[in-house]
Amino acid sequence: MSTALYGIFGKLIRKASAHRMMTAGAVLAVLFAGSAVFCASCIDELDYSVLEKRSRVLYASDGSVIGYSLSEDTDSYRFYTTADEVSPLYLKMLIANEDRNFYGHHGVDFPALLRALKGNLSNGRVTSGGSTLAMQVVKRLAGHEEKRTYLNKLREIVQAVYITGKFGREKVLEWYLTLAPYGGNTEGVKAASLRWFGHLPNRMTPSEAALLTALPRAPEHIRPDRHPQAAAYYINEVLRSSREKGVFGDDVWKSSATDELPKELRGIGQSARTLAVRLFSTTGLREIYTHIDPKIQQVLHDEAAGFHEKHNDGAVLSVVVLDASTHEITGILGSSDLSVSEVCLPYSPRSPGSALKPFAYGLAFEEGKLHPQTVLHDKSKLFGSWRPENFDRRFNGRVTASRALASSLNLPAIEVLGLIGSGYFVNSVNRFGNILHVGSKVPDYSVILGSADITLVNLAKLYAMLNEDGMLNDYSLYIGEKLHEPARFMSADSARAVFDILKSTGRPATAPNAADVSYKTGTSSRFTDALSVGSLENHTVAVAIRFPDNVTGLYQYSGFRDAAPVLFSILGKLPSRPMNRPDIDSALLSGTSPDALTEIADDSRITDRNGLHIDFPQNGDTVLPDAFGRIFINHSGGEGRILLSHDGVQTEEMFFTPEAEGFYTVSIMDESGHSDSVTFRVVLDN
Repeated sequence: MSTALYGIFGKLIRKASAHRMMTAGAVLAVLFAGSAVFCASCIDELDYSVLEKRSRVLYASDGSVIGYSLSEDTDSYRFYTTADEVSPLYLKMLIANEDRNFYGHHGVDFPALLRALKGNLSNGRVTSGGSTLAMQVVKRLAGHEEKRTYLNKLREIVQAVYITGKFGREKVLEWYLTLAPYGGNTEGVKAASLRWFGHLPNRMTPSEAALLTALPRAPEHIRPDRHPQAAAYYINEVLRSSREKGVFGDDVWKSSATDELPKELRGIGQSARTLAVRLFSTTGLREIYTHIDPKIQQVLHDEAAGFHEKHNDGAVLSVVVLDASTHEITGILGSSDLSVSEVCLPYSPRSPGSALKPFAYGLAFEEGKLHPQTVLHDKSKLFGSWRPENFDRRFNGRVTASRALASSLNLPAIEVLGLIGSGYFVNSVNRFGNILHVGSKVPDYSVILGSADITLVNLAKLYAMLNEDGMLNDYSLYIGEKLHEPARFMSADSARAVFDILKSTGRPATAPNAADVSYKTGTSSRFTDALSVGSLENHTVAVAIRFPDNVTGLYQYSGFRDAAPVLFSILGKLPSRPMNRPDIDSALLSGTSPDALTEIADDSRITDRNGLHIDFPQNGDTVLPDAFGRIFINHSGGEGRILLSHDGVQTEEMFFTPEAEGFYTVSIMDESGHSDSVTFRVVLDN
């Protein structure tokens, strides 16, 4: 440490000699240098944790703050601030008024110190400190801001020269911009500008810059909300001094003298609060610069406000917006009601309902086992004792694959999954990461109706893949994020065929640009999740209305009736860019199916007439749980291990514990692929 100090002070003495400083100043510098060697231990007083424990801040693409935490030591607004983030005018005023020779000294302005010392001796007390910006920084790092003694001044001199020599004056300036006090628990220029003026510090007016130049001198005595006369006086003093020192001319000074003072400290908005909490905990970063578009974020919050004007039953809206032209996540609404959930719900795996159906169709197209005009069968069919129904409890008979997908029919979707196999389907989706979560890792046919979980973000990426003709891209949320390489999920013609089919999905009555939107809905078991996902030009948007605690609301939400209008409303408000998709010459995009794919045989492979069978409960039964709250499923037949699926969960135990009254659907499957399912009502004995 002593060797380092000798070197730093040696440079200081040589600089004083080179500039022919006055003799007293040079002598004083040498004396201080010698004293500093004996005070080397004061360097150890510097505690850099005040910087390390600063606030964590999440930024939007335009640099605005969309999420933050208070500092870990004093619960302060302490946002790290660099020189290029603040107004050049403010920097000029700061240097001119607080440290005029900042770029010419090495942390300490000795002539200024001599002038201050002379004044203090004349007054018999400390009236001026002659502090540089570096000396004000070390007051914070050493923790003796309020102790104005000559001994502390000596320490500050040593410490200021040390940090300037070790870290450089530009870093010292950043630390000042981050640590300077501005009243209450507000520290640093960025936080101060946001709290006093409501905007970032890169566009401060002269009077605003004057206030932030003066405030650190006595932050509690110059606060404009409590001491407006003092604030006005110091603002005018800084403006006058800046004019005299050539920072600006008379016109700026006169026009700024009448500017209105801020009347209170403002709150700082957090339009992505739940996302910020998630990223702060998962990345460990303190400053995170995202691709979130604040205008898109505002659209999402407006939708959230409109949703809660109509509904107040514990349901929460969450949304993801992707830009397929840049492969960036440009908007996230984590939770529309923080009183219900503070979790960033788009990253929580949940049941997608029937929203996965398009990808089974696309994979079947790619395998050459299905054509959009292939006839499927939407009629009452018995699989063991399982007789699935459509959402509207009606059947349509013989339907084409395109109509079955656009209408989200369940029986044809099961037929399609039977063509490729549930294991192949899940493995195909999970080739690019653990996207689909299947409880027991043994997928069955129930995955096509929502038994496997997926996050809303990943579901949006799958739909964006259709928008990009089968290329699955990872989407960047923040700068520096590690991403997977793009990969082809399915052939371009298969993806295009699915994308075009979804353009004929039923439209909400009030939907704008309805004909151009390719989308699908999904509703999970017991209506705990209602989803709608779709694309318009470069945007892919995923919307979910959820009961985060899996509590069924009194109002039953559905993807089409409730989530789809929100989706179309958002898409109609986003500025879009054409995707410019190339023409594709493929039989899949023609209006006629090959002879071999005219119709799928009615006795497809998934039909199970003599294998596994649920004996109790039966379809339509009303069931009362046992004394422990459990409902047991009795079955016969089957081969090997048998799994029970309910509400997206798979288990080898043949019972489950219902959380509430209502209708439940359970399925069982053996190792040979035989399956059975029943739907029954549960009544709780209160």
